[in-house]
Amino acid sequence: MPNSFVHVHLVALRYFAETVRTRSMRAAAELMNVAPSAVNRQILKLEDQLQCKLFHRNADGVRLTAAGEVLYHYTLRLEHDLERTIATIDDLRGLRRGHIRISCEDGIGRDFVAPLLARFHERYPRVTYYVEVCSALEVLEQVAQGLTDIGLAMSPPTRSDVFITASEEIPLGVISPPGSALSEKPVVSMRDLFEEQLVQAKEGTGGGVGLSNRLASGLTQQGVVETNAPDLITALVQNGLGTGFRTAVGILQDIELGRIAFTPLEDKRAKSPHLCVYTQPGRNLPNAGAVLLELIRETLPVFRDRVVGASGHDPTAAPTRAQAG
Repeated sequence: MPNSFVHVHLVALRYFAETVRTRSMRAAAELMNVAPSAVNRQILKLEDQLQCKLFHRNADGVRLTAAGEVLYHYTLRLEHDLERTIATIDDLRGLRRGHIRISCEDGIGRDFVAPLLARFHERYPRVTYYVEVCSALEVLEQVAQGLTDIGLAMSPPTRSDVFITASEEIPLGVISPPGSALSEKPVVSMRDLFEEQLVQAKEGTGGGVGLSNRLASGLTQQGVVETNAPDLITALVQNGLGTGFRTAVGILQDIELGRIAFTPLEDKRAKSPHLCVYTQPGRNLPNAGAVLLELIRETLPVFRDRVVGASGHDPTAAPTRAQAG
């Protein structure tokens, strides 16, 4: 039965997997450019042959049953085996093709991933990519579930089912409008921020650990604005609504062109985060993914040096009096 089941239902399994990922048959249909009825029909066929329900259906979408969970994990293994097989065949044929899935935070995607892929594409023009931008916690979840080949995020909580392949410490600081009093300081401490209005990140964004809010909790004033969008934090600060905690990653060009001021934060309560590269333990990446991962390892220290240059502070240097006190 297993061989005939897979042979007959490869299309149905794809429809099933996309429905799981999107949590909606309609969304899966739009993604694959087919009618929702076609997705529903294929899933009903699977349920009929397996003689069990794969989804709980409700107004908000679908949720896997216990049987659905088992089938989904089987489908993931099948997809990964197929990708590895195709990559191996491509290498044997000398085509150097492949497909790489990457999950990362928005700022990392803009400042690090985009130029990295441009460089990689020059060497391997037949390789294709899917890059998903999401929060740090979502990056870890996708790596753990095998939904992505490589994850990049800024110091989210660690997980035993996710491996840190490489990491670099990144300076933490505050951003303020160019020409403001804070922008003229070489470094700032928390005491410098007591009179400042704050633009805060929503819990779960900016590293997934609520760093901005934990730092802000040591101050007496409330934040003026709270948002889940790092780019909006930058725009709000540029428009004079306050100052914000963050790293320079994601706004390197703004800093280098003088559109926003970044001042290193030196305070014993403010530990610099790390830009981390994540993979699933024990998983063999497709050949193209393994080559890209090696390039990421080589490039990450160079990128850190650029960030340090833009921020004007090296987090690995000896602590100053402000940090020690």
